[in-house]
Amino acid sequence: MLLITAPSKTQHPEVREDKISTIPLLLDKTQQLIARLQQMSYQELAGLLKTSDRLRRSTIAKINAFSLPFTQKNSCPAIFTFKGDSYDAITPHSYSTEELAYCQDHLLILSGLYGLLRPLDLMQSYRLEMGAKLEISGYSNLYQFWKKEVTAELDRLVAGHREKTVVNLASAEYAKVIDTGQLGSAFITIVFRQHHDGRIKTIPIHAKRARGQMIHFAITNRIEAPEKLKEFNSDGYVYSQADSSPASWVFIRQGKSA
Repeated sequence: MLLITAPSKTQHPEVREDKISTIPLLLDKTQQLIARLQQMSYQELAGLLKTSDRLRRSTIAKINAFSLPFTQKNSCPAIFTFKGDSYDAITPHSYSTEELAYCQDHLLILSGLYGLLRPLDLMQSYRLEMGAKLEISGYSNLYQFWKKEVTAELDRLVAGHREKTVVNLASAEYAKVIDTGQLGSAFITIVFRQHHDGRIKTIPIHAKRARGQMIHFAITNRIEAPEKLKEFNSDGYVYSQADSSPASWVFIRQGKSA
């Protein structure tokens, strides 16, 4: 079983020289992207990034400072870099050696710059959404640029697991990069909903937090079988058989309203 999730815009890399780390699997394509971005004018990058001037200048500085090879002095493992709502519940500093090993083998982070990252893959912080309309190497956007390689790598990795299932805990924006029809495994999307204004609906901020909580639940229990995820009950969420299907598992937050 593999869990996939989205990255976070909030990134605070730590200098860590005491931990095992790995190199991103698709770094060659990342280099292509960086080269393309470094060729763009300020005006072109402004149109692509759509951020405040302060963030834009910071992002451009990171693009220009990107350097190889990755080391533990100029880079940081992904799981120790990403912060924010989806990552608040993921606490790598508290994980045992066995839990970090599980995390490395069972979690993948989709990324506009790196394609996908394992938790201990070294990375340099960036800001590039998967939905960015960047033309590169004959592709009109990053979905086209990444789809084949990300899907193939995901398929290769899940094939090494006893339970050949991909559990999707990513946002729709990022999950779109995967060609599920080319996967030789089951693909299950986890949906989090709650009561709001007399209806049951997904509240994005709460869904983000719940995704991180489920990832933490899987890591600390070292879950191998997807069915065990149905036992997840953090923050009042309960699996709803009536609202679920084989490809979409729905968890409803009990007794909560936004």
